[in-house]
Parts: sequence; structure tokens; C-alpha cells
Amino acid sequence: MSNKAANPIAGRPRRGRFAAVLASLAVLATAAAACGGSSAPSAPEFPDVITLGEGEVFPVITNSTLAVGENRFSLGLLDEENSPVLDADIHLRFFDLTGDEPVLSSEADARFVPVELSFIDEQSGKEKRLLGSNGVYVTQVGFDTAGAWGVQLDVTLADGRQLEPIPFRFDVLEETTEPAIGDPAPASRQLTLADVDDVTEIDSSFPSRPHMHEITVADALAAGKPMLVAFATPAFCESRTCGPVMDTVMDPLYERYADDAVFIHIEPFQLKQLREGIDRIPVEATAEWGLRTEPWLFVIDAQGRIVAKFEGIIALDEVETVLVRVLEG
Repeated sequence: MSNKAANPIAGRPRRGRFAAVLASLAVLATAAAACGGSSAPSAPEFPDVITLGEGEVFPVITNSTLAVGENRFSLGLLDEENSPVLDADIHLRFFDLTGDEPVLSSEADARFVPVELSFIDEQSGKEKRLLGSNGVYVTQVGFDTAGAWGVQLDVTLADGRQLEPIPFRFDVLEETTEPAIGDPAPASRQLTLADVDDVTEIDSSFPSRPHMHEITVADALAAGKPMLVAFATPAFCESRTCGPVMDTVMDPLYERYADDAVFIHIEPFQLKQLREGIDRIPVEATAEWGLRTEPWLFVIDAQGRIVAKFEGIIALDEVETVLVRVLEG
């Protein structure tokens, strides 16, 4: 799913330049708890527009949308050459900008989540993992009202240099198109192995994962077991993070918890058309879940409710922490 979907960033560069920024971040892939706050004695100013080149680093929010309630807030940092800035220490201060003056709402340290790559070593035949050259910074944050918000980044680079605080403006919606935390999971009846002649018709992974295409979401919900649902297209992912999410998050969790939870992989686009070079046509489940980007991973409890959702670059322990909590009841 294209990263050209509407983005909530209010202070952003021109459309073409912004698309390039997102493209460079796309090859990137548990949050600190936000603490309550009040009016800041000297709130920062949040300009309506921030353009590349104004500072040493430029932040880009990588969430496709943010909404009232709890959010996994994710951003990347680019330097003056549009290269990702890695392993920085970042403290975030969130401000409600809907009133006459900015009001400090919460603050938290952001965690750096690198892209983790998985491959089979030809000599040993064993799986090996290494960190990619990109990543994002994430934290959990709650927004209590829709409208204009701001975040101030206090950045310490990996070499120890502290940058001037970076104010950044963005928008928060009343709700997102994808299911919210606490919503019932859509009862999709996506194609499974029973509906196709070969698993490659519904799975672009190599090798394929037939064990994640055995049951529909609707039937899994009816069975009343916890579930992980990943929307990802490893072979055609525009963000190039679908493969790492499947390899380093879904596969290890399946190995550990296959007896306790249902694992489902859904290709978000019709693969036949993709392989023929035709425009991306969403499958029915993608529309039912309201998804505009990829990859997405949802954790669903035994009652069929969404308890966590992750977009883009994801760390294994982020998801495992939630899944263990769900399994423990």
C-alpha cells in the first residue's frame, strides 16, 4: 500500500519533496510511558511550516494517521542529505495547540527501533540476523482532543552532541480509518489454502508461509482464540519493511506461541495483478480494515477485540509483550 496516503503532518515540505522524504524513511524498520503534564511556563513556538535544510536534522512522522486515544507515535530523523539519523537519544514533549497557547500534555523518551534483517547463511544453513541501516523512534502517547498538536524533540546524537530543541506540528483526527484499540476486529473472510490451487496465489513470501493461510479471520474469531493478523506483502512492499516484519516478528512469535494463538498473514493486494505489473488493487480484507499503508500488525484478544496495532517498522518485543499479556488473560 502506497506511502502516498494522507499524512497528518501539518508542518511539512512540498508534496514532491515530502514523498522523497517518506521514501527514504520507508527503508528504515516498549515505548516509554507518557507522563501527565500541565501548561508549560515557556512553551515553544510551533511554526506552520518546517522545510528541509533549516536545521541539522529534520523529523518526519511515519504514522499514516494519529487519532484521539492511545497511539504508537513513530517518527524518523533525516539529516541534511536526507539520510536517516540513527541511535540518537530523543525526549519528546507533546503540546495541545487547539487553544490560544500551547499546553504541555505529556512527555516521554522515544525508543529507537531499527530495521532487523533475517537471512539464511549459505555455509551453515542457519538463520542469521543483522540490523539494517535505518530505523524509527517510537513511544506511546495519548491525545484527548482532535486538532492541531505539536511535539518538541530534544535530540542528543550518537556522538554526544545536543541539538537545539526541534518543534514540529501535526494533526490528530477524531478517529482513524483502521480499527481503534478496543474495537472488534473485522470478521474478514480472506482467501485461504482451501480457496486456491497454490499458496503463492495468496502469499508473496519466499519461502511461503502456508501455516498462516489456513483459516479466515472470521473463523478464528468464532473459535475464540487470541490472534495476530499481519497485513504485509514481502515481495511488493513499497516501504520495504514487510519482509522484516514477517521474518523477525511474526515468524519468531509463531514458533513460540503457535499452540496458544492463531497467526494469520494477509496479502493486502491482489497478487495476480501485482505480478502482471498492474496497479495495486486492495483485497477485500484491506478495505474492511481501512488500511492505507503497509505493513500492519494487529493483536486481537480471545473476545475478538483489538488490543494493539503496529504500523511500519516493528520490534519483536513490542508485540510479544502485548501477546503475553493477552495470553495470560
